[in-house]
Amino acid sequence: MPRLTFIARATDGLILVETWDDINNNKSLQTFKQQAKQLLKKLDQAPPRCSVDSSTHTFHYLCDSGICYMTLCEKSYPKKLAFSFLEEIHRAFQEELKREFGTHSVDYRSQIETVEKPYYFIKFDRTIQRKKMEYRDPRSNKALQKLNDSLTEVASIMRQNIDEVLQRGENLEDVGRKATSLKYESDKFRKAAHTLNLQALARQYAPLLVIGGVIFLFIVYKVFSWTR
Repeated sequence: MPRLTFIARATDGLILVETWDDINNNKSLQTFKQQAKQLLKKLDQAPPRCSVDSSTHTFHYLCDSGICYMTLCEKSYPKKLAFSFLEEIHRAFQEELKREFGTHSVDYRSQIETVEKPYYFIKFDRTIQRKKMEYRDPRSNKALQKLNDSLTEVASIMRQNIDEVLQRGENLEDVGRKATSLKYESDKFRKAAHTLNLQALARQYAPLLVIGGVIFLFIVYKVFSWTR
């Protein structure tokens, strides 16, 4: 599950809001928090979307319009779900910006650049906490649905990009590469969704199978005892 989550200004790493789990009782998370702050200060020239390993955990981040969204998860946590979580935080924060600065011809990036105090959006912590609960268990049915929704969104964006290429009359080889990329990403999502679905079914029916097995063995034992 997402353990640490930050929203920060990409140009200098100024933290706008952060949230965590049991950080006061976990020294390792304190260390990760310091690592996150150092990383946030170096993202201005970094790729807009990336994962950075740190011992037993991984930082995932995405940057858009001068704002960085970062979360820390265990290495075993699916990367696709981590970025799906960040995308949801990104969309929710965009709505927060509309409430804070209005919606009429507002340049939110410029507004963020004028923020001087850290934790300016500290109240947004409550929204992040609600979203984290939805991503707590990567094997849950809700997480599986999030993964499927992400697949649909990515496929839609890729198709839109291909349509734009066709409208501009670009080289058909470029169209072919984008189509291949779409198929590859779709296959990856489909396999991940299938795996999560099997895990969810196993968790749902495993207790019943165990109970059934115990009852069956008990009946066999009783029958064997009577025939002796």
